Amino acid sequence: MARTTVAELIRSERRQLTPAELRVAQTLMSDYPAAGLQSVAALAANAGVSGPTVVRLVAKLGFTGYAELQSQLRAELSARTAGPVQRYPAVDEAGRASPILRRFERSVGAAVHDSLLGIDPVEFDAAVTLLADPARRVHVTGGRVSCVHAMYLARSLSLLRPDVRFVAGERTARAATLLDVTPDSVIVVFDYRRYDDEVVDFGRGAAAAGAAVIALTDTYLSPVASAATVLLTSSVEGPAPFITLTPALAIVEALVLGAVERSGTPLRERLARFDALNADLSAV
Repeated sequence: MARTTVAELIRSERRQLTPAELRVAQTLMSDYPAAGLQSVAALAANAGVSGPTVVRLVAKLGFTGYAELQSQLRAELSARTAGPVQRYPAVDEAGRASPILRRFERSVGAAVHDSLLGIDPVEFDAAVTLLADPARRVHVTGGRVSCVHAMYLARSLSLLRPDVRFVAGERTARAATLLDVTPDSVIVVFDYRRYDDEVVDFGRGAAAAGAAVIALTDTYLSPVASAATVLLTSSVEGPAPFITLTPALAIVEALVLGAVERSGTPLRERLARFDALNADLSAV
């Protein structure tokens, strides 16, 4: 299992934080992980608290001191930019003797389990509420690989409710979408390391326009996390040298199920109309 990130620790402990400690945590998350790489005095000043408040938060998160927290943040910063070359495994003939499907099942199965178990139910319910609200227009986009997840979510939701659009990865498509974003819009962005600057800019632009932003990212946090209304993270620790986005797909399907259960009888009627229309088109 991958080591718990500082961001995950903050999210798990936030209900135990004092208001002053919470301000430090919010300052850290607003520019994660870079905000934690400055001095205690600088972080305290930016959060509007005293230095001892920062030290108390560090202790609550389980670190022996600020230096240990910074060491963890530096390791996370390095992991954010690690690609297949850096993750390429050493040759292990003994490990390769195990059937590849069994090794894959152990690795990816653990990532899916940890990801679903680690999601904050409040955050998840907030995402479902936004996605199931027919009064809100939903736009979904993703990065170079996670665009597949975005398209899957958009197509699934479009069966359940009106006004759902997949936003293609082209810059002009995202710019055109931002023209029509309003405070009633819901923007869903998928962004996993290594992060996509254009996805980040799109999410931040939507948040600046007042839209609710649902960000799905890994536990190291895309920079778009600071603009998110709702944040859903998942592990990407799969068999080297590549990351796995299987846990992200599990979260997508959980969101769709949540939207189905939230929609009730009107959804059954909508699906019945869809089947009838599909049959009519097939007969043409």
